[in-house]
Amino acid sequence: MSASTTRDRLKEALNEVDFPASKDDLLAAADERGDGNTIRALRAIPPVEYANLAEVFASVAFDDDKSPRPHGPSGGLTR
Repeated sequence: MSASTTRDRLKEALNEVDFPASKDDLLAAADERGDGNTIRALRAIPPVEYANLAEVFASVAFDDDKSPRPHGPSGGLTR
């Protein structure tokens, strides 16, 4: 079973994060405000700097997604 969370739980856990933020910054914030599933989902993301919450959302697996998301801040999309 892969680590996943919901968009609402992730948003709540990272509500106080100042971006850009590293994976370690995100985990520290989630450790204080998040639940176990959200922390596990964040542990599974790549160790890069995230410019904003949208980049984090593109890298995290969500409970309600039918297919896995590509990992990385761009969500696998080219710019």
